[in-house]
Amino acid sequence: MGAGLTRKTTTVHTQPLRLRCADGQGLGATFFHPPGEVLGGVLIAPALGVSREYYRHLAGHLAESGYRVLTLDYRGVGESRLTAQRPQQVGLLDWARQDLSAALAALQARLEGLPLFWLGHSCGGQLLGLVPGAEQLDGAITVGSSVPHWRYYGRRGPAMWGFWHLAAPLLSLGQRFPAQRTGLARRDLPSGLIRQWARWGRQRDYLFAPKLGLDLSGYQRFDKPMLNYGFADDGYAPPEAVLDLADRFPRAFSETHILSGERLEALGGVGHFGYFDPRHQAGLWQDLTDWLTRYREAASAPGDGVRASR
Repeated sequence: MGAGLTRKTTTVHTQPLRLRCADGQGLGATFFHPPGEVLGGVLIAPALGVSREYYRHLAGHLAESGYRVLTLDYRGVGESRLTAQRPQQVGLLDWARQDLSAALAALQARLEGLPLFWLGHSCGGQLLGLVPGAEQLDGAITVGSSVPHWRYYGRRGPAMWGFWHLAAPLLSLGQRFPAQRTGLARRDLPSGLIRQWARWGRQRDYLFAPKLGLDLSGYQRFDKPMLNYGFADDGYAPPEAVLDLADRFPRAFSETHILSGERLEALGGVGHFGYFDPRHQAGLWQDLTDWLTRYREAASAPGDGVRASR
């Protein structure tokens, strides 16, 4: 089954593999297999420009708790070198409709009807309603996922406006956007991706703007439990922006936790990326596994499971 990831007294087995999208693009991915009984599955949908390696600690923790976990690199990121498109052609819609759809189907096929959950970091939560097959989920968690309109950013608002309207369009004229040099990500990204992202960012309602013409029915239909995390010290996803995204799922049974003040201080701060640090295993991660247990049991119960509305 591949390499062993040893944590505590159990061994989580990892299995690297290649996923194949409908358009032929190959994706680097990793399965994390529980050491014992499989209780359900979790797909971890990464943030923009973040490779799957970043999520390995949380994936291992979830596997220890009985979940089969799948992590992936989006096309143009990490081990998913572009083959089906040129960098100028890649967009966030490809990540949603091709990459995440393929990953979700691959995980579901290995669960044999067991409960299936989504964990989206940043854009991995934003894209949920655009992913074919998302209606098969039994619940979703978002971490630092938001509607990033510049007015939510306080003093940083003008800088955000400048990024959406000036920097992003100008710096994405070639094949690659210099994400590493601008501090946006650790690696440069396909230019088409950033152009589409910036077009969304220039709209008050982001991807939900009517003028963009996207099919938003997946957000309207999603009627499963959701747990949304936001952090007062997150410079990329301010609390108001996190709450805005949560409201875009009107039928979801939604819990939104905004951490601030003493709780945030006790955690040593979280920001946009700190949730995935192993130091949160006994705190935030335990809260997560408790939430998964609650809704996994509801999804496994006779009948239709949890289908509550807000």
